[in-house]
Amino acid sequence: MSRVKHEYVRYWENEGTLVIDCKTCGFIHVDPIPTRSDLNSYYSSKYYSEVKPFKYEDVDEAFVVQKLEEVSSNGSYKGIFQRVNRLLPAEKSTPLKMLDIGCGNDLLSKYYINHHWNTSVIEPNSDAAEYLRKFGITVHQQFAEELGSLRLDNLSFVNIQFVLEHIADPTELLRQVYEAMAPGGVLRICVPNDFSVGQLAYQEYYEEKFHWIVRPDHINYFSFTTLSGLLRKCGFEEKYRTTNFPLEFFLLGGHNYYSNEVDKKMVNPFVRQFQHAFIKTGRWDKLAKLYESLAAIEMGRSIFMFAVKR
Repeated sequence: MSRVKHEYVRYWENEGTLVIDCKTCGFIHVDPIPTRSDLNSYYSSKYYSEVKPFKYEDVDEAFVVQKLEEVSSNGSYKGIFQRVNRLLPAEKSTPLKMLDIGCGNDLLSKYYINHHWNTSVIEPNSDAAEYLRKFGITVHQQFAEELGSLRLDNLSFVNIQFVLEHIADPTELLRQVYEAMAPGGVLRICVPNDFSVGQLAYQEYYEEKFHWIVRPDHINYFSFTTLSGLLRKCGFEEKYRTTNFPLEFFLLGGHNYYSNEVDKKMVNPFVRQFQHAFIKTGRWDKLAKLYESLAAIEMGRSIFMFAVKR
């Protein structure tokens, strides 16, 4: 994608980083785009030590046993599994195969193994890859863009969770995914909802920085509309969208969790209590409807989108 001439009118600048609303690509991204070699070096060694630190040295047998119990009872995994099964065609290709691309430390693939799917993951980071293997997960330790070299086929479900924002050429990756999937296969994409209406209202009202521009790891910035358009361009049809708690509400209300440590410490407990109040009182369905309604107007902190291969 870096060799393409990127046409744009609207753009933003933040601390020396140029971000463009690219008409050529159909979504917002930095310009210039980092080289593949720079990105590979960063994610293979630094990402899980500097950006999302994880204490791999603390992973012992007891830790693994506890995590396995958590996987079995994980409500989020169960919800994903049920939605994927509802979206798959009645005549499914067998065996059912799942691929998780760039999952890091997430164990969704283990949930699928527990339900007798043929499952593997792509994870470039050596520490994360070794961690996943401790749970009996087949790991392809390589970069997402090298998917084609694996010669995978007839995938029933592909999960790409908070990866597309980091990829130099998301269009090419999605085209490789399309080729590896079975007809009617399900694709789940999760990305941050950046440059949203709420974020821009906050930035303009408070005359703040574009705090969500994160270098060097965030290259692309998607909205619900642009992600759906990219999926359509690559041969997929959107079937479902939702979001999570709209953190922009904190920002709009004057709680700048980006730069104020007191506000930052307040966020997770508030969101957790907010959601538990619905879940623990048997109103999960209302919370789900709330998040679906926010997604319909392109608000909420993250984008969760399911699509099928046309």
